[in-house]
Amino acid sequence: MYTDNHNHTKHFSSDARMSAQELIDTCRSLKMNGVAVTEHYEGDYPHDIGVPQIFDISSFFAESSSWLEYAGDFHLYRGIELGYQKHLCSFYDDMIAKYPFDSVILSNHLYRGKDPYFFRDCYDEDMITVYTRYIEEMADMVEGCKNFDIVGHFDYINRYAPYPAPQIKYDQCPESFDRFLSSIVAKGKSLEINTRSVDKMRRKGIDDCMPDPTILKRYYDLGGRWISLGSDSHDKDTLCIHFKEVAEYLHSFGFTENSYYVKRQRFGEPLV
Repeated sequence: MYTDNHNHTKHFSSDARMSAQELIDTCRSLKMNGVAVTEHYEGDYPHDIGVPQIFDISSFFAESSSWLEYAGDFHLYRGIELGYQKHLCSFYDDMIAKYPFDSVILSNHLYRGKDPYFFRDCYDEDMITVYTRYIEEMADMVEGCKNFDIVGHFDYINRYAPYPAPQIKYDQCPESFDRFLSSIVAKGKSLEINTRSVDKMRRKGIDDCMPDPTILKRYYDLGGRWISLGSDSHDKDTLCIHFKEVAEYLHSFGFTENSYYVKRQRFGEPLV
């Protein structure tokens, strides 16, 4: 099938529940092309949740060597998911340059300095204000940081939103989206389509669960061609979830490849 570019294990991501062996065994049974382990690295995480949100990168590479041996001829890639804050860009750029990652996801899990997963009062403001500010912060992120490959879940902000129709849309903040999407194209990065976000909307009973078509059309019109599929799995049951359906949806807008990375070099596999 496909390469799943965004996943976490319990070894180095505190909110994950699957082992590396479970990840590899499940992906092999699903006949996936490959999978990337992209553990959380949230520098200066603002919430005290009792466990660190960073990990020792040297230990990660040492331990994951045995995962590669276990995977054998199955393609296992070693990546990282960086949690953006403006003051961390230079630190992240320098840190990533020191290690042989296959892929680097840059994500924003904060709104006004808080993670909506823990603090739902982030949504006390109206939806347009919240979503506009979040996409502006995403644009700041892409413009300010250099050493990354994939822009993670642009729709993270709507996952926990209490609004009746929570999906983020281009028409809610078109100028902000244009700035954000243009910066991805200008820097030659991949836009992640995060199927965990799709699944969360579907579990809420929301029919409109796919990424906004206008966002995808605008990205394409601006020259964006690189899409990266990620299930953002924290357990083995959601690996590669909804990939076939989402791939066909993306293909309908003209996207032809799922981008994956090996030693920080982009490769493409057919979406359909």
